[in-house]
Amino acid sequence: MPHNDVATPLRALPTTDDSGVRVIRETGSSWLDGSEEELLERMRSGLPLDSLSDELAATATTWPEQYHLSQARANVVRALDLDRGAVVLEVGAGCGAITRYLGETCDVVDALEPSLPRARVAAARTAELPGVRVFSGELVDVPAEQAYDVVVVVGVLEYVGGGGPQREPYVEFLARLRGLLRPGGHLVLAIENPLGVKYLAGAPEDHSGIVFHSVQGYPEDGPARTFTRRELLGLARAAGFGGVKVLGAFPDYKLTRTVFDEALIEVAPDLAVELPRFPSPDWVVSRPQLLDEGLLWKELVASGAAGDFANSFVLLARNGVEAPSLWNAGRLATYFSLRRRRPFHVVKHVSADTGEVAVTCNLLGSGEQDGLRVLPYREPWQQGYSLLSLALGNPDRLAELVGDWVRLLRERSRETSDGRPIDVLPHNVHYVDGVGRFIDDEWRSDLLSLEQIIARGSLLLARDLARQREVVDFGAETVPELVQLIARAAGVEIDDEGVRAAVEREAEFQARVGGGDPGSEAYESTRGIVLAELDDQISNPVEGRTPEPAWAQLADDRADAIEARDLLFATGKQLDEARAELSAVRAERDELVGASRSWISRGVRGLLRRRGRAVRKLGRSERPSS
Repeated sequence: MPHNDVATPLRALPTTDDSGVRVIRETGSSWLDGSEEELLERMRSGLPLDSLSDELAATATTWPEQYHLSQARANVVRALDLDRGAVVLEVGAGCGAITRYLGETCDVVDALEPSLPRARVAAARTAELPGVRVFSGELVDVPAEQAYDVVVVVGVLEYVGGGGPQREPYVEFLARLRGLLRPGGHLVLAIENPLGVKYLAGAPEDHSGIVFHSVQGYPEDGPARTFTRRELLGLARAAGFGGVKVLGAFPDYKLTRTVFDEALIEVAPDLAVELPRFPSPDWVVSRPQLLDEGLLWKELVASGAAGDFANSFVLLARNGVEAPSLWNAGRLATYFSLRRRRPFHVVKHVSADTGEVAVTCNLLGSGEQDGLRVLPYREPWQQGYSLLSLALGNPDRLAELVGDWVRLLRERSRETSDGRPIDVLPHNVHYVDGVGRFIDDEWRSDLLSLEQIIARGSLLLARDLARQREVVDFGAETVPELVQLIARAAGVEIDDEGVRAAVEREAEFQARVGGGDPGSEAYESTRGIVLAELDDQISNPVEGRTPEPAWAQLADDRADAIEARDLLFATGKQLDEARAELSAVRAERDELVGASRSWISRGVRGLLRRRGRAVRKLGRSERPSS
């Protein structure tokens, strides 16, 4: 029989059909985010439903829809080496974003989801994949047989114990999952880190919305509880797993850009600092701006402790015997392109399995569309300095550094025959032992001339220099002036109109890469967004900064905090006065009630005495005479 017709114990259960869902039993689960009906319509609209569908992702207008439809949703498992022949169980399939990727990658996938409306969406998204079956039920409904090579559990463990501190429910849950794995089978589990750097920086805890809720060890239980790296390892081992490994993920497991091994921090600390993007996004509730999350992460990397502070964790655990790992032993990190259309998606692996650190870029899409081309590559990586950091550290070297960039750009242009290297830009110039070279050279196109590429690089370098904390005076008061200064150092004269043209071209380029076909609604929308962002970025003045403004801002912030504290104290005092007044009113009420009860009691007793006398008197008057 075809491998995707494997009769797993779950598929052998008696079920009823509901819109493609095999219903084991009605669970009564009410876990919904309100997007399910609309998502079901989308799955039936004729749009491409594959895991890299930019058409489907473009329809998302709310955070729940983005969560279910983004191409980045499956990256947390896309980073792993899943075997085509693996028999997979997904527990907590939701609306099928990860289920879809699993079904594209593995021959046999059983997806379990307790919420029937969500299971319907998952079934509709995977209906064209013959190896996928979607079930509505709970883990206790899955026959306790070792039938699976991989069990995938993403965003589920934290809810198992209802947010309580007792370990037993979590260990029992993991042990039950282990009982479903064949010998050598793997558990893949993704969960947030209570000590994630975003939480240390003041982001509200995703489940409760409370700032520092998880950082303080959940002083209030519920609605969910996440685990530190050490706790997660302990739970897995207590459940009987072996070969346990914990990877970090940024910005989190939801829309993942980077998955990394903690060895990255030791072997390539600069890459460990560079790969995450900060600040981490706040998907639902905005955070207070307490500190610079990126600088905090940089210090954690320097301390060697950063592995414990990734925003999310990916637990890999094996049932018993040795088996090929889902994460290559020499791999340090895997990261993805985001905000790109399907043809331009790539995955990049950082590895040290040949004795040197190297970056390999692999295509996930066709690599070519609308005159743009993305190339696969492999290049060595060495610890060094970026052009940007060198320019910030010594502004007098700016012209020299720009000269290095343009020389390298012209050399690369002469070497290539497949289009101009439009991404050979200043931010991709890397210095090792004082010698500059290009990294991450993946784009080719004939849409831009060499002068236009220089204008593009000048624009992006000026923007990056102006938005850094360490910005110093480069002799330009505005970003457009800095663009012209850099272009002049590169041998190209551009005026204000030339800067404007560079901004327009960059917005058009980003719209081609991450929007849609030119003229489409997605193209125009993305172009407008990028244009607004660039306009905002280049409208800020370029000024030399000294510690005084920072201290002044700190003083202003402190004054605001003191004012807020005083207002809080005043409010607290008013609240205390109100409570005292309320207590007095209650005491007066109690006194009146007590007096009323006493008066009523005396009145009743008097009434009873009078009634008794009347009855006795009546009895004497009716007594017969002798």
